[in-house]
This record gives sequence, structure tokens and C-alpha cells, in this order.
Amino acid sequence: MTSVSLPAINALVEIALQDGRVYPTRVEDAEGLTLTVAAPRGVGDIDVPAPGEEVYVRWTGPRGLYTAPAVFTTSVHDRLSLWTVEAEGTVDYFSRRSAVRVAGGEPVRLLDAATGREVFHGRFVDISERGARCEGLADGLAPEQEVMIKMVLDDNLVAVQGSVLTVSPSERNAVVAVVIYDPPEAQAQIIRRYVMNAQIKARRAAAANAGD
Repeated sequence: MTSVSLPAINALVEIALQDGRVYPTRVEDAEGLTLTVAAPRGVGDIDVPAPGEEVYVRWTGPRGLYTAPAVFTTSVHDRLSLWTVEAEGTVDYFSRRSAVRVAGGEPVRLLDAATGREVFHGRFVDISERGARCEGLADGLAPEQEVMIKMVLDDNLVAVQGSVLTVSPSERNAVVAVVIYDPPEAQAQIIRRYVMNAQIKARRAAAANAGD
């Protein structure tokens, strides 16, 4: 167990499934590594995870985003429908002050902040909570230009104001643009989740390759 505790009763959390579904809910009971949460409204009676299915418990604290791997155990339908998960005992922590960068490949568009005209479209090479390195085609893009950055991360649209740090030619008859930004909390949380999920996938892939 890390020095970070699991969320307490009444804490707002998310139950994230392996297929990308994310359900916001609230902790109703906590005992050791066992968390009982309110079944998400509507879907809590329909899209119930199978016993033994791997899930993640995610929550936001004053220092950043936390994720604990867990196993779904039971679903109880009573006056209040409840889900129970058993945490593995480890907690991953993503600091607000850190700017961990991970590789990516999702589409990204840059729009001139003054005119709204698209000045770049392509894909980001890597991304952090504070900036992204993108490769693609540009039309009128220049350093220090104020832009609106639009991209989709884990099916969530991210649109943040930022500025172009550098623009340089790439080896594929395109350009590489580095953009920096300071997103509002709602958008920053989406980016943090994307980065953390990418880290988890990379660690799993490395562990699988080591076992081959």
C-alpha cells in the first residue's frame, strides 16, 4: 500500500472499466481495501460489471489525480443499489505540478485565436498537462501565435487556449509544432486521465514483454 489512502466515505470517485466506460459515483462504505459505492444511476442496473472484472477507482485530491486498480465483486439491489470493489492495495498518483509526457497519436487541430481560422491539423506526437508536440500540415502557423487547441482524448473533447512555442519542418514534408497551455481544471483532468492511462498501458506492455 502506498502512503496515499483510498477514498473515504462520501468521497466522489469514478469507476473506470477496461473498455473505456467511466461511471461517476460516491463512496458509501469503506473497510480496508473494500469500497462500496452507489451504483451509477440508470446504468447501475443495466451495465453491471461481471464479478472478477478488473476496474479502476479514480478520484481527485488536493495534490492531483489518484487511481487504484481493483476488482469488481458484487452488485446489491436494495433501497439503495450498491457496487462493491476490492482494491489491490496500490495507488498511482499523478501530481498537478508535474508535467509527465506520454506518446500519443490522436488528431489535433489548431485554430487562430483571433480569427478562428484553422492554421494546423495533424496528430500529436506526445502530450502533457502543460503542452503537446504535434506533427501535421500548417497554414499560417507561427511561433508566439495564440491558438485554440482542439483534440479528442478517450472520447472527450478538449479545447484549450494556448500559444505556439516553436514551429519546425519534419522529415515527412510536414511541420512539428510545440504548443503550450494552462488548461482550466475540467480540461486538465481529462488530460491527466489520458496521461495516467497511457502510463498504465505502457507498464502493462513492458511487464508482458518481460514475461515472454
